[in-house]
Amino acid sequence: MNLADSAPVAGVVACLALLSVLAAPLVLIADAGTGLGVYYSSGPVGAAGVAFLAVLLVVVFLSGRQERRPASTVAGIALVAGVGLLALATAWAMAVDVQNLYSFPQSATWILWHRWLVVGVAALVPLSAGAFANAVV
Repeated sequence: MNLADSAPVAGVVACLALLSVLAAPLVLIADAGTGLGVYYSSGPVGAAGVAFLAVLLVVVFLSGRQERRPASTVAGIALVAGVGLLALATAWAMAVDVQNLYSFPQSATWILWHRWLVVGVAALVPLSAGAFANAVV
């Protein structure tokens, strides 16, 4: 398997990992009250915008993998959308109110670094898109 075949797969895996990390507080925090709503709605488009782009990028990467469109076009779209995804994730993470993070139960102290984990995983998407673009150009 060459890089042009494996990079879109890595992009899909990165997007699915990002969606899993984004959903972790919903699954792991039992009684968060309204804190999760405030947490997820922070920033210009909230975590929902990040999740939407991640789902959209799964479709883009799969269309490149299945050769439904020219690989160079798909790689370019994936790269631009991946950078946008990283920018949205960073804007969301920086906009989260730290006071809200301390309102969660004591057993959920990991929520303090969760947003930065989201940014770290989101960075894998443009990296894989860049590898895809590099392989097809």
